[in-house]
Amino acid sequence: MAQPIGAGPDQSTGATTASELGDPRTTDACQFAPQDAFKPLAPKFKLDHTLSTYGTCYFSLVLADTSTPPKVTAGYLLSVETETGLASPDDYLKKFQVSVTAKQVDGRTVYSGTGEKDVGCVRGVTLAGNQAIVLSAKNSSSYPDADPCPTADAMLTGALAVLKSGNLKHNPFPTGSAGDVDLCSTLTSVASAALGGAATVTPTGFYGCSWVKGHDYVSILLSSDGWPPQFKLGTPQPFQAGNRLALAAKIGNDKLASSFVQVQYTKSPFSDDEFEVVTVNLTIGGKSDVMPQARQLATDVVKALDSRR
Repeated sequence: MAQPIGAGPDQSTGATTASELGDPRTTDACQFAPQDAFKPLAPKFKLDHTLSTYGTCYFSLVLADTSTPPKVTAGYLLSVETETGLASPDDYLKKFQVSVTAKQVDGRTVYSGTGEKDVGCVRGVTLAGNQAIVLSAKNSSSYPDADPCPTADAMLTGALAVLKSGNLKHNPFPTGSAGDVDLCSTLTSVASAALGGAATVTPTGFYGCSWVKGHDYVSILLSSDGWPPQFKLGTPQPFQAGNRLALAAKIGNDKLASSFVQVQYTKSPFSDDEFEVVTVNLTIGGKSDVMPQARQLATDVVKALDSRR
């Protein structure tokens, strides 16, 4: 028998609906890749947890033979995500850039597909309410020719066993974190005010939300990042959003203006040297600069998040 090496929400309003995961925002994604799932893959293996963030857990896996010392035969990079809004093959194609097919496993709809090397093999376990557990395995750079799909299938078997047990682990967010907040319901009034009226609300996973009114757009997303974070566009300008450090950058032209604000909200729940960052994007048609409005929106977002305590 193999042993470890070296070891003996409602889419229209954003409101959270009943979930098989309990509170999906606090569900520990790492539990869906249990050690026992990898025993059939090789005589020996080593599974290392490398990173956790909002709704996602990352691992490295190496397989080895029985020689002394063990000879590594393959290596993979694994991820587990808890997701929402995944109800069809088109949803997987849009989000993960992989074509999938559906089959029934243990009474559940499971989506399976293989993408490019940077995508690997993807398995999606459908839950009630268009929620899902998405598992992926791709080759490590040291073993580019190994087949990651048996590993993805092993992850699928392990995740189904955890779900069947009904004994799910949750990691409550610490006091002060916005990780357990329903961003859609909490921030709809703030986002609508920035857009000048009622907007269409769409959750972005369990840790983000977007609001659309015509060609105008607001999105808000939580992440764990260092400070300052790495802006990809524009030149960030520092300011204070309420009593929080913030950076704002802008892009656009005469017909469409977009500004991004990142706020250092609190310490990261996942890493001692990172912060919980709230990213706010405001995009407005017919304007060349919405930086002042975006800064005010970010300040209002901080105020709304703080007021829920």
